[in-house]
Amino acid sequence: MTMLTRARAVVLAVAGLSLAACGTVHPGSAAVVDGTTISMKSLDETAQAYCVLSLNAAQQQGGAPAAISNTDLRRQAVVGLVSSVVAEDLAKKEDLQVRPSAWKVGSTVRAQLAKAFPKGDVDQIAKALEDDQKVSVIAIALAAKRTGQAPTQANQQQLLQIGRDEITKAFASEDVKFAPRFGLSPSGKVRADTGSISVAPVDLEATPAEELPDTQRCA
Repeated sequence: MTMLTRARAVVLAVAGLSLAACGTVHPGSAAVVDGTTISMKSLDETAQAYCVLSLNAAQQQGGAPAAISNTDLRRQAVVGLVSSVVAEDLAKKEDLQVRPSAWKVGSTVRAQLAKAFPKGDVDQIAKALEDDQKVSVIAIALAAKRTGQAPTQANQQQLLQIGRDEITKAFASEDVKFAPRFGLSPSGKVRADTGSISVAPVDLEATPAEELPDTQRCA
């Protein structure tokens, strides 16, 4: 899978993760993972990258640019950031043989991203891709260790799903806490929208993106 194809798949992949965990965090934090703070700034940057990737995915599928639910994107972004931290912790605890080079975005791909997303922040997009790829690489390695199956082209997707499920289950042992504003329940279900997420939700079935003000669509 090429990096640009991967880019179009990131939001869907992250959306498939269970939105889990609960607790209280510092008012200025998006989440805390075993004492490690994920800032609102990191969340804002990741959510913006997801927004760019989501609009691009819609265009690649032949549809007109659509309004994006900022609430959903921000929930997906915070779960993605938490998953990246939890996955890295698991890799250390399980002594998994994974290398950062397996998920780092190099200069060639950065140039491709700049061309594919001329209005996007390449650093933000690259970071979002790296975090997602890190989770995938660690998930496959983790599942391979747990199942005793060597990764192959045939079983890669199965191992990926098993590993991602294991990472999500580890949220509890990693003492993950999301800020209440995201409306995530301890059982992993999204509570009724609180309206407190900083950017108001936008109806996916409503106004086309090009007719929205800049604050409600990707720049």
